[in-house]
Amino acid sequence: MYKVLIVDDEKMIRMGIKKVIPWNTIGIEEAFTAASGKQALEILEREEIDIIITDINMTEMTGIDLMAKIREIAPDIRILVLTGYDNFEYVRQCLRLQAADFFLKPVDEQVLTAAIRKQVITLDRKKESAYREITARRAQGTAEQLELEKVMKKLVHNKIEHTNAVKAFLLKYQYNKEQSLQVAVLVPELYMEGTEGDENFTALSIKNICISMIDAQNAGITFMDDDGKIVMIFFDKGNENEIVEQIEQLNNILKDEYNINPKVVVGSVVKGFFNLMISYNDAIYLLSHEKESIREIVQSYQSQNKADIFRDIFQELKATMNANVANMEYVLRVFETFTKAADSYNLTVNYIRKCCFEIASSVYFTYLSDSGETVDDKLNVLLKSLIHAGKEEALEVTKAFLSQISGKEELSSHEIVSQAVRYIDENLAKDLSVSSIAANLYVTPNYFSRLFKRIKGEGCNEYIVRKRIEKAKSLLVNTSIKTGKIAVLVGYHDTNYFSLAFKKHTGMSPTKYREYVLKKTGGVFCE
Repeated sequence: MYKVLIVDDEKMIRMGIKKVIPWNTIGIEEAFTAASGKQALEILEREEIDIIITDINMTEMTGIDLMAKIREIAPDIRILVLTGYDNFEYVRQCLRLQAADFFLKPVDEQVLTAAIRKQVITLDRKKESAYREITARRAQGTAEQLELEKVMKKLVHNKIEHTNAVKAFLLKYQYNKEQSLQVAVLVPELYMEGTEGDENFTALSIKNICISMIDAQNAGITFMDDDGKIVMIFFDKGNENEIVEQIEQLNNILKDEYNINPKVVVGSVVKGFFNLMISYNDAIYLLSHEKESIREIVQSYQSQNKADIFRDIFQELKATMNANVANMEYVLRVFETFTKAADSYNLTVNYIRKCCFEIASSVYFTYLSDSGETVDDKLNVLLKSLIHAGKEEALEVTKAFLSQISGKEELSSHEIVSQAVRYIDENLAKDLSVSSIAANLYVTPNYFSRLFKRIKGEGCNEYIVRKRIEKAKSLLVNTSIKTGKIAVLVGYHDTNYFSLAFKKHTGMSPTKYREYVLKKTGGVFCE
C-alpha cells in the first residue's frame, strides 16, 4: 500500500480530491493534503510519500518549483500535475522534471482515479523487479544475504541495539514493520554435517532452495540463526492453512532432492518484526520438546476427540496424495491406507462417500493444475457413481478413478523431464532452481521435482550441481581460465559456494584439482 500527497492552495479542490477518490480500492493506504509547497515539503520530511498530485499555480511556491525540490530529495516519487492553464511552457517544464502525467482542471473523478491506479501499478512493478533482483543475488550468497542475515539474527535473538537501523533495513527491502509473521525452524539434524555455519555445503544448498521457494515468492524470509539453524520467517496473510501448505511443499521438495524426511517446528503468529523473538522462542521450545515426534510439521496442539483425530489423519493422507501426483502409484498406495483407516474408525457410508469425493476432486485438481492437462468429464461421472454407492463400492470406484489419472499422467511425464534436462544443460551459467525450471515448463515445483526424481533417479538440484561440476572440471582441465571466472561460467556467483560444491563432489578444491590433473598430464592442458 502506498501514500499520496495532494498539494493545492484551494481547499475545496484538495479536500474534494481526498474525499472522492476510492483510495483503498486502488492500493493507496493514506492520502495527505498540503495547502502550499512549503507545507508539502514539511510532510515529505516526516512521511514516506509515493505519489504527489500537485497544482502549478500556487502562492509562495509554484508547483514547478516544488517539483524541482522534490526531484532533489526524492527522485523516485511519481508526480501528477493539475493546472487550470493550457500552457505549453508548463507542459515542457513538467516533462523536464519527469512528471508522470499532466491534467487540465477540472479533471474527471474517474480519469484521475485511473491515473493514480496506473502509478500504483508502475510502483508495484518496480518494487517486484527490485525484490526479485535482490532475492536472486541473495540466493548466490552475496552481500545482500549477509546484510539480511545479520539483521534477522539480531531480531530473533533479541540483540537489537538501534531500532532506526532496523527500520531503515526494512524500508530498503520493502518489508512492512507491522506485518504479521510466523517463525518456522528446520530441524538441524537433517542437514548438519559436522561443520559450522556457512561452511556446511548441504545447509547452504537447502537454505538456497528455501529462498527460491519462499523468499522469491514474497512469502517470507530465509536465513541462518547464530547456531546455524535454517530459519524461515513466513508472512502471515490471514489464511491459517497457507503457511502449513507452503511448508508442506518445501518439505516435499527437500525429500526428493536430499533423500531426507524433513521436520519443521513452527512458532506462534506475532505482529511486527520487533516481536519476532517471541515466535522464534516458541519454535525453539517445540524443537527441544518434540524431537521424537513423527509429524513433519510440529505445532502446539490440544487434545482431540476421535472424529477430530480421524479428520487429521484424513487431511494428512489427502495432502500426501496431492503432494505426490507425479507418482500415482504412490498415490494409490496412500489411498489403500485411507481405506484401512476408514475401516478401523467405523465411519458411516455417507461420510466415506464425502471423503472419497474430496480425495478424488482434490487429487484431480492438483494433477490438472500441475500438469497443465485439459479438463474432462471424469469427475462428474465419479460424482454420479458415488451418490448412491455403498461403502465398498465408493472405495472401489474412487480407486478406479485414481488409476485412470495414473495412466494419463505417465504419457506426459517423460517429455517434461526431457525438456527440463535440455534446458538445464543449455543454461548452466544462469540462475537455475526447481521453481524457475518448473515455471518455464508450466508445471508446479512440487510436481516437477517428483517427476524428475522418479524418472532420473536423482533430484533436480542434485542434477544441476553434478552437471555444473562436470563442466567446471572440463574447463579446469582444458583451459587456463581462472577459477573465479569458471565459477561464473557454471552458474556460481559466489566463489566460496562454488569451491564447497566442487570439493563435495571431487574431494578437492578447484585449484587442487587443476594442479592434480596438470601434474598427471605433464603440466599441459588436455586437448
